[in-house]
Amino acid sequence: GYRVRSGLQFGCELVLYADDPDRVHSDFCVHLVEGHLDWRTMQTLVRSMPDLHKTLILAQIKESVNNDDFIVKELAMATEHAPFRHKNAIKKGVGQQYKRRKFNKHAGR
Repeated sequence: GYRVRSGLQFGCELVLYADDPDRVHSDFCVHLVEGHLDWRTMQTLVRSMPDLHKTLILAQIKESVNNDDFIVKELAMATEHAPFRHKNAIKKGVGQQYKRRKFNKHAGR
């Protein structure tokens, strides 16, 4: 499964982490669509994802007819970043964007 965190800093509602957020970067931004999605919002989100190194997931949540459950419709908007699709020879899978460890020059003294 994924670890879910707020996506406010990336302009969407949620981000998904394949591992501990202290160890890896998130691979996916989730934008929750309420009713109609205007083209300007979608264009803004789609254009910002490659710079953020994330894949956009648009999710629409509706109540079912009997109001006991919810129906989730989702659409993944793949970008150049898509963790499962790389042009370079080095392939990274989901959750493979590891964060650099901070070097403490005073450690061990």
